[in-house]
Amino acid sequence: MQEVEVSSENVDPPDWVPDPARITVTVCRALQRERWAVSLLLCDDGRIRELNRTYRGIDEPTDVLTFAADEPRGANDTDAVLEGDVAVSLPTVERNATVFEVPVAQEFLRVYVHALLHLAGYTHDGYDLSSANVADHPMLGLQERLVKKLDKEFLS
Repeated sequence: MQEVEVSSENVDPPDWVPDPARITVTVCRALQRERWAVSLLLCDDGRIRELNRTYRGIDEPTDVLTFAADEPRGANDTDAVLEGDVAVSLPTVERNATVFEVPVAQEFLRVYVHALLHLAGYTHDGYDLSSANVADHPMLGLQERLVKKLDKEFLS
Protein backbone atom coordinates (compact mmCIF):
# COMPACT_ATOMS: atom_id res chain seq x y z
CA MET A 1 0.00 0.00 0.00
CA GLN A 2 1.60 3.23 -1.21
CA GLU A 3 -0.96 5.90 -1.66
CA VAL A 4 -1.34 9.66 -1.28
CA GLU A 5 -4.81 11.01 -1.91
CA VAL A 6 -4.93 14.79 -2.34
CA SER A 7 -8.11 16.83 -2.19
CA SER A 8 -8.87 20.51 -1.79
CA GLU A 9 -11.63 22.43 -0.10
CA ASN A 10 -12.29 26.16 -0.52
CA VAL A 11 -8.94 26.67 -2.32
CA ASP A 12 -7.50 26.06 -5.74
CA PRO A 13 -4.11 24.39 -5.24
CA PRO A 14 -1.45 26.83 -6.46
CA ASP A 15 1.41 25.77 -8.70
CA TRP A 16 3.94 26.34 -5.88
CA VAL A 17 2.73 23.25 -3.97
CA PRO A 18 5.37 20.53 -4.49
CA ASP A 19 4.13 17.03 -5.35
CA PRO A 20 2.89 15.51 -2.05
CA ALA A 21 3.34 11.95 -3.33
CA ARG A 22 7.03 12.52 -4.11
CA ILE A 23 7.53 14.19 -0.73
CA THR A 24 5.86 11.25 1.01
CA VAL A 25 8.06 8.74 -0.84
CA THR A 26 11.22 10.60 0.18
CA VAL A 27 10.18 10.93 3.83
CA CYS A 28 9.02 7.32 4.08
CA ARG A 29 12.31 6.09 2.62
CA ALA A 30 14.20 8.13 5.21
CA LEU A 31 12.02 6.61 7.94
CA GLN A 32 12.37 3.13 6.42
CA ARG A 33 8.62 2.87 5.93
CA GLU A 34 7.67 0.84 2.89
CA ARG A 35 3.91 1.12 3.30
CA TRP A 36 1.85 4.27 3.66
CA ALA A 37 -1.57 5.68 2.96
CA VAL A 38 -1.96 9.40 3.45
CA SER A 39 -4.94 11.60 2.76
CA LEU A 40 -3.99 15.27 2.29
CA LEU A 41 -6.57 18.05 2.41
CA LEU A 42 -5.47 21.43 1.09
CA CYS A 43 -7.83 24.02 2.54
CA ASP A 44 -8.40 27.58 3.69
CA ASP A 45 -8.20 29.06 7.19
CA GLY A 46 -11.94 28.68 7.77
CA ARG A 47 -11.89 24.93 7.18
CA ILE A 48 -8.77 24.26 9.24
CA ARG A 49 -10.15 26.44 12.04
CA GLU A 50 -13.29 24.29 12.05
CA LEU A 51 -11.20 21.11 12.21
CA ASN A 52 -8.98 22.57 14.94
CA ARG A 53 -12.04 23.56 17.00
CA THR A 54 -13.76 20.20 16.52
CA TYR A 55 -10.81 17.92 17.21
CA ARG A 56 -8.50 19.97 19.44
CA GLY A 57 -10.85 22.45 21.09
CA ILE A 58 -8.82 25.38 19.75
CA ASP A 59 -10.93 27.97 17.95
CA GLU A 60 -8.33 29.40 15.59
CA PRO A 61 -6.66 28.47 12.33
CA THR A 62 -3.33 26.69 12.24
CA ASP A 63 -0.97 25.68 9.46
CA VAL A 64 -1.28 21.89 9.65
CA LEU A 65 -3.28 19.23 11.46
CA THR A 66 -2.46 15.55 11.58
CA PHE A 67 -4.83 12.69 12.35
CA ALA A 68 -3.08 9.34 12.68
CA ALA A 69 -5.06 6.20 11.90
CA ASP A 70 -6.05 4.37 15.09
CA GLU A 71 -5.46 0.96 13.56
CA PRO A 72 -3.63 0.95 10.24
CA ARG A 73 -5.12 -1.31 7.60
CA GLY A 74 -3.28 -4.60 7.28
CA ALA A 75 -0.53 -3.68 9.73
CA ASN A 76 1.08 -6.12 12.10
CA ASP A 77 3.90 -5.87 14.63
CA THR A 78 6.62 -6.27 12.01
CA ASP A 79 5.08 -4.15 9.30
CA ALA A 80 5.15 -0.47 10.24
CA VAL A 81 2.59 1.47 8.23
CA LEU A 82 2.45 5.23 8.09
CA GLU A 83 -1.21 6.07 7.73
CA GLY A 84 -3.54 8.98 8.45
CA ASP A 85 -5.02 12.27 7.38
CA VAL A 86 -3.32 15.64 7.05
CA ALA A 87 -4.93 19.05 6.56
CA VAL A 88 -2.87 22.06 5.44
CA SER A 89 -4.13 25.63 5.36
CA LEU A 90 -2.54 27.20 2.29
CA PRO A 91 -3.22 30.81 3.41
CA THR A 92 -1.49 30.12 6.74
CA VAL A 93 1.46 28.52 4.95
CA GLU A 94 1.73 31.66 2.81
CA ARG A 95 1.65 33.93 5.88
CA ASN A 96 4.23 31.77 7.68
CA ALA A 97 6.54 31.94 4.66
CA THR A 98 6.40 35.73 4.81
CA VAL A 99 6.99 35.83 8.58
CA PHE A 100 9.89 33.34 8.45
CA GLU A 101 11.24 34.86 5.22
CA VAL A 102 11.38 31.56 3.36
CA PRO A 103 9.95 30.57 -0.03
CA VAL A 104 6.32 29.49 0.25
CA ALA A 105 7.03 26.10 -1.35
CA GLN A 106 9.71 25.45 1.29
CA GLU A 107 7.26 26.30 4.06
CA PHE A 108 4.78 23.84 2.55
CA LEU A 109 7.53 21.19 2.60
CA ARG A 110 8.15 22.00 6.27
CA VAL A 111 4.55 21.66 7.43
CA TYR A 112 3.87 18.55 5.34
CA VAL A 113 7.07 16.83 6.56
CA HIS A 114 6.09 17.84 10.11
CA ALA A 115 2.73 16.13 9.61
CA LEU A 116 4.30 12.98 8.16
CA LEU A 117 6.64 12.75 11.14
CA HIS A 118 3.63 12.97 13.47
CA LEU A 119 1.98 10.14 11.52
CA ALA A 120 5.18 8.14 12.05
CA GLY A 121 4.85 8.63 15.82
CA TYR A 122 7.22 11.55 16.42
CA THR A 123 6.16 14.23 18.90
CA HIS A 124 7.40 17.55 20.21
CA ASP A 125 5.27 17.69 23.35
CA GLY A 126 6.42 20.38 25.76
CA TYR A 127 8.81 21.94 23.27
CA ASP A 128 8.52 25.57 22.19
CA LEU A 129 8.29 25.43 18.40
CA SER A 130 9.53 29.02 18.13
CA SER A 131 12.83 28.09 19.78
CA ALA A 132 15.95 28.87 17.80
CA ASN A 133 17.36 25.47 18.78
CA VAL A 134 15.02 23.26 16.75
CA ALA A 135 17.99 21.25 15.50
CA ASP A 136 18.51 20.02 19.08
CA HIS A 137 15.09 18.37 19.18
CA PRO A 138 14.91 14.83 17.70
CA MET A 139 11.74 15.37 15.68
CA LEU A 140 12.40 18.95 14.63
CA GLY A 141 16.04 18.32 13.77
CA LEU A 142 14.99 15.41 11.54
CA GLN A 143 12.28 17.61 10.04
CA GLU A 144 14.79 20.29 9.09
CA ARG A 145 17.25 17.77 7.63
CA LEU A 146 14.44 16.33 5.49
CA VAL A 147 13.28 19.79 4.42
CA LYS A 148 16.84 20.66 3.40
CA LYS A 149 17.09 17.46 1.34
CA LEU A 150 13.66 17.97 -0.24
CA ASP A 151 14.38 21.62 -0.91
CA LYS A 152 17.41 20.58 -2.98
CA GLU A 153 15.47 17.83 -4.73
CA PHE A 154 12.27 19.75 -5.51
CA LEU A 155 12.97 23.46 -5.43
CA SER A 156 16.53 23.94 -6.67
